[in-house]
Amino acid sequence: MRKYAGLITSLSLALAATTGTAALAQAQAQAGASAVKLDVGAKVHDSAGVELGPIASNDGSVVVVDFGGRKAALPTNAFAQTDKGLAITITAAQLTAALDKQAADAAAALATALVPGAEIRGVTGASVVGKVKATDAEGVIVTTDKGEVRLPRKAFFLTGKGLAMSFTADQFAAALAETATTPAAADTTADAAPASEPAPTPAD
Repeated sequence: MRKYAGLITSLSLALAATTGTAALAQAQAQAGASAVKLDVGAKVHDSAGVELGPIASNDGSVVVVDFGGRKAALPTNAFAQTDKGLAITITAAQLTAALDKQAADAAAALATALVPGAEIRGVTGASVVGKVKATDAEGVIVTTDKGEVRLPRKAFFLTGKGLAMSFTADQFAAALAETATTPAAADTTADAAPASEPAPTPAD
């Protein structure tokens, strides 16, 4: 959910500001009479009838659409049933613009948060695992009471509690232990970190 909070807000505003096609507006007016089925795998279209992609997940409040390899999170009430199937009230171009803005805003906020001394929490946000020592174009050096490691910028994100990384406290502790015992830590800790994120490597 943390990845989608800002996007849901921006897309909701875009949806509210757009009337959509007459057919879609009519379908939305009838939405109260019959619930829209938002099944995983169902194809979603934009307001012009252009196919956006399938629904990747639906937790009951947030529906994630796989839009050309990008994940577009929308509230469940953003969808309506039309003659072509499921649709939303904005165009593919507007959706792209919203995704681009959300990514730019997130990058700017993260850059502001990645300052020396900033506390970093594990992926669950339950505990502080280290602090930012320094940053550069390649990544971030994290310092802890057990040593220092370098992580790529994409391993970090912002939560309501502040700066966090895509590792649990236990995974990060295990990675630190590996870097202290072998120079091949980047390979031996790969299984400890989430598959989408590189494992920590020793700081220079």
